[in-house]
Amino acid sequence: MEKKDLFKGKPVVINVGVKHFADSLKAQGAHTAQVAWRPPVDKRLSELLRTVSGTEGISGKIEEANDRVLQSLLASEPCWVGMRPAIDTIPGMKSNYILHSGPPIAWDRMCDTQKNGILGGILHEKLAKTRDEALALVQKGKIGIYSANDFGAIGPGVGIVTPSMPVNICRDIKTGEEGYCIPFEGRDGLGAWGVYNEQVEENLQVIEKVFAPAIDRVLANSNGINIKSIIARGLQMNDETHSRQTAQGLMLISEIVPMIVKSDLDRETMIQCVDMLVNTERWFHPLGMASALSILKSVKKIEYSTIVTTIASNGVDMGIKISALGDQWFVAPAPALTGKYFSAKWGPEDALPYLGDSTMTEVVGLGGFAAAAAPSVLRLRGGSVKDAIRQSEEMKEICCGINHNYPIPLLEFTGPPIGIDIRRVVDTGITPVVHGGIISKKGGQLGAGMARLPMEVFTGSLYAYLKKYGLS
Repeated sequence: MEKKDLFKGKPVVINVGVKHFADSLKAQGAHTAQVAWRPPVDKRLSELLRTVSGTEGISGKIEEANDRVLQSLLASEPCWVGMRPAIDTIPGMKSNYILHSGPPIAWDRMCDTQKNGILGGILHEKLAKTRDEALALVQKGKIGIYSANDFGAIGPGVGIVTPSMPVNICRDIKTGEEGYCIPFEGRDGLGAWGVYNEQVEENLQVIEKVFAPAIDRVLANSNGINIKSIIARGLQMNDETHSRQTAQGLMLISEIVPMIVKSDLDRETMIQCVDMLVNTERWFHPLGMASALSILKSVKKIEYSTIVTTIASNGVDMGIKISALGDQWFVAPAPALTGKYFSAKWGPEDALPYLGDSTMTEVVGLGGFAAAAAPSVLRLRGGSVKDAIRQSEEMKEICCGINHNYPIPLLEFTGPPIGIDIRRVVDTGITPVVHGGIISKKGGQLGAGMARLPMEVFTGSLYAYLKKYGLS
């Protein structure tokens, strides 16, 4: 082509990198092709990954291990089987222990909301009479403060779990592994929101003395309630099991209420249980989380596997664990959430960075990974149906498989991606998109939205993985 002909007609442009440039050209009528390319996240890691992928023995071991993890996750069958006090249920729990969400964190680095929750937990357990006395016990080291995840439990939001608090018990009947999560107390509760007052205490007493024993009794006289089945149906009814469980909650009620009515519980107890289930939203949410943990426990220490087994945040740090490295944490600053606030009087300045263990649902391919199942959740940040589909499709790029147990209509009845592979995250430069609640610096929920996980946790875990196997 001669120079004089170069600018005749409409230009045809190949855009590499920032998609905004291609969108601007398209808006002006130009024919544009977008090349999905990102600069390497870490040049040295990229070179090491290429070496590993070309090494047949190691590469084969990784793929075999990841397939083992994937098949275990897909074959799982989590069921809700009980509801009992944490001290009688969670291995290692003691009378002076308080568990919290996210990776371990020192008291002086902890966010105020989580600190308030821990002090409230001490008061709830009657270990102190006043807030000052409770703080003194913490400062003297008289209270054991630990990550709930390290005890095999889930701490949604602030994640306070005290010895007398009942926990939902979900058991994977394929492996016998159990996951534990506190029940949902409502919009103003101690466990998830770090709020403690007389009204919260009164509600906790009803849960501990009436609701939990009754539900445990009902479940003990049955085969439990299959959580996998409810999740599968809910994903075809605009739920993604993290920020939205509306249909799943109603299905849970339709199963548990007849069991309550047919039980030998007295009439007053029946009424209290049904009222609590019907009037307190999101009872299914803790079961989605506990079921996720129950199926992940059996794949926590699979040699050579590069699949993520934990995502959790404490409002200061966000951390992950990967299968081959067991319970070793990899942490980075917790990301901020973007989304919708429940009131115009609130904004980002009122909100904490990501806080809570509910991201465990994302680890098993729900929440942000199943965005196409719940386009209404994407509307929280101005997204569309197409955005929901694109989000699920993007997450496929960093996962080892598809969960065909959970067909989603907008994905042509295929399932959401499952099995986050740290190699793929680093190689593609794509970090997981996770949904979640926006939590106030003063306690309580302000809204809901999404966040992307920090890349540092993936590069850090991959370096540690390569070092373990002598590959770096």
